[in-house]
Amino acid sequence: MEKKEKKQNMKKRETVKKEIGDSQILCMLKGMIMAYAITCIIFITYGILLTYTDVTEEKIPLIALCCTVISAGVAGFDWARCAKARGILWGILAGITYGIILFLLDGVAGSGFGIMGSKGLMLLLAAAGGGVGGILGINMKK
Repeated sequence: MEKKEKKQNMKKRETVKKEIGDSQILCMLKGMIMAYAITCIIFITYGILLTYTDVTEEKIPLIALCCTVISAGVAGFDWARCAKARGILWGILAGITYGIILFLLDGVAGSGFGIMGSKGLMLLLAAAGGGVGGILGINMKK
């Protein structure tokens, strides 16, 4: 009788672990999608400002770096809320993941895959933004 109960308990634990793992992955994916949605909104808004106002193109690198920090922070915030522990590590990981995806998209879009100073700075700022977002995400109450 005890063996049967232990087997049932083990099955329940495995099911719960699988559900937690699946929901955590979906939560992390949602965080990354939110980060890239924010990126798109910022760039579209800046494109409209460039088109219809006197704003110059000189600020594009600054806008891109600020957008990277904000978006990586959002991803880090969501990833840390999903993890419920070690927020800064999850946030930094989210920022690095965001930065790597952005680096790959930039390389495919035509600027190449060369690692220049600006791309290294972008990755560093993404990790920092993600870390700050992770700290905030782990300390916020749901």
